[in-house]
Amino acid sequence: MELLLTLAPDVRPEETERMARKIQDKLKLPAEPDPLKPVRRLRIEGVEDPDGIVSKLREEFPEVSRVVIVKRRGRSHDLDRIAAQAAKLARGEILPHHTFAVDARRLDKDLPYTSRDLAIKVGEAVRRVTGASVDLDSPDRYVDVHVSRHGHLIGITPATLREPHRSWLPSGAFKHVHVCCERPETEYEIADLIRITAALGLGSLILVEPNRDAVRGAEEKVGASSLIDLRIEEDLKEALAEFDVVVGLHPTAPNAESELLRAVEGANQICLLTGSETKGLSREAKELADVLVHLGPTTAEPMRTANAVAYAVGVLAARTVSLGSATAPTLHR
Repeated sequence: MELLLTLAPDVRPEETERMARKIQDKLKLPAEPDPLKPVRRLRIEGVEDPDGIVSKLREEFPEVSRVVIVKRRGRSHDLDRIAAQAAKLARGEILPHHTFAVDARRLDKDLPYTSRDLAIKVGEAVRRVTGASVDLDSPDRYVDVHVSRHGHLIGITPATLREPHRSWLPSGAFKHVHVCCERPETEYEIADLIRITAALGLGSLILVEPNRDAVRGAEEKVGASSLIDLRIEEDLKEALAEFDVVVGLHPTAPNAESELLRAVEGANQICLLTGSETKGLSREAKELADVLVHLGPTTAEPMRTANAVAYAVGVLAARTVSLGSATAPTLHR
């Protein structure tokens, strides 16, 4: 059996091979950079006890953020063929009473389809063959499909094995928190927002009047775009109408982060409103927000948009979750 390990973003690319050597020495199993994309991705072969190996990885290597059980590698780039293979592999792994989510990643831009295209095609094929339902919030199984110009891999992994379990953080804890970004301009800015929305399991990401080319580039670059509720709107007021409270994040806002906690008290659906990294919030956005807050000291450099969102969610979590406690209360929903 083969495992694919994804290393945390703070692991420098040049450390990938060093991590492979450390893991190989500890596990006494062959470990090397993944040939599909040899940056922050490692393959381990000859695994006989995946539960035991994953448990050891969690204890010894916090740099490992995700583990995928690889069922197949191949050289084809054909979308239909890959989807058919994924469905065939899923037949015995995903039962009708299971739920699943697809994490599709197009690793090279020169392929003639996007990560979203891949996710949709594979998801439809797996659902048709297994009879299982899609659940993007808390699936029983993940179907990972990664494609580069060097070939493809297909993985099917129980959710409990794929990522570390945080007993103190209820599943779907932040589904009531949404992000709305006004006029984002760059691919990197949008890609970071997609990543943080997926990583924290936020309810949705709304982009108002974005740079469309940047959106397309970010979606192609980030496979997680297929796992989130990503919406594009043209009218800011309409985009914000569904939320109970809109909190505008702005580096020179008069209110400190404590005001964020007071504002969201009793709210069911919360929206964190941000501007682009170059222009910030417009006058209209500031007027539409129920409260404007700054995060951290006003003397600090302004945070990047995705960092501000993560910081704000952390403030909300600290209010309602005893970090590290196995008996933490459920977040306000």
